[in-house]
Amino acid sequence: MLELVLEYRDEAQFVAGLLICLAALRWGAMPERCVALVWLLVFEGGDLAYLFLVKDSSDLAQLDIWHAAMDGTAAMLLLLIGLQANRMYTLWIAAFQLVAVTSHLVRELIASMTPISYALLSIGPSYFQLALLCGGVIFHIRRKRFWGDYRDWRMPKAAASSSV
Repeated sequence: MLELVLEYRDEAQFVAGLLICLAALRWGAMPERCVALVWLLVFEGGDLAYLFLVKDSSDLAQLDIWHAAMDGTAAMLLLLIGLQANRMYTLWIAAFQLVAVTSHLVRELIASMTPISYALLSIGPSYFQLALLCGGVIFHIRRKRFWGDYRDWRMPKAAASSSV
């Protein structure tokens, strides 16, 4: 069973990501939708484009420029979302993305980095990000059901000081 999971982990993550993102787009508020769109466009779309253009899996023995660029783009977008969203989990998603970005920098700077270390640091955070997005959607639904509507984004300082 474990061999089957390890053999098809990429496909399983792709399907899980698609389902979680579709749930976020359907039942989530704007922060959940924005994170889902970043995931769908940058990661799932970027990986499909990579497979279409390169037709080969990435070589973990050297820096993967394509995935480094995808991770950097996603990090910028997820940081913007995380800093403005009225949610804590979006900051955790952005933090895990920074781990992935850092892995590419470490891969380039340290020649003795093993391919398995590079894979764990660059791919591993994505599993946690999906779990956080899934939990964020579930808690959003529960919170909205219990408390009703609440703010999606932090209030700007000017608006916050004028309402006091």
